[in-house]
Amino acid sequence: MKPDNTAFSSAKEPGRGYHDIGGLEGEPIDREITEAKPWEKLSVVLGYALGPKAAKVMRTDENRRAREEMGVDIYNQLGYFERGIEATRRVLLEKGLFTEQELEARMAQIAKRIAEEGR
Repeated sequence: MKPDNTAFSSAKEPGRGYHDIGGLEGEPIDREITEAKPWEKLSVVLGYALGPKAAKVMRTDENRRAREEMGVDIYNQLGYFERGIEATRRVLLEKGLFTEQELEARMAQIAKRIAEEGR
């Protein structure tokens, strides 16, 4: 029996996940090399720090699953690094490392500190 992936299907091709764009016609690629923003670099470092060669809190397949399950609307609204952070957030919440309320409170503290002191 085939799995029912209709919840993860792309409007472009039935049965194909919205995240799976391999082989499809794409938009032109901007070939200008840009420097990654500091938060983008930190998102990569966070992934390494939580990963199997460090803290062993999450695995690559967990992060990939979370990216694939976030839904087409959220997936398409976010950029590459934002998807990674959102997927990491979802996995860490699933594992019970913190609650949504704890995360929101901490983010508010950080935003306040930045507003008062700058970076």
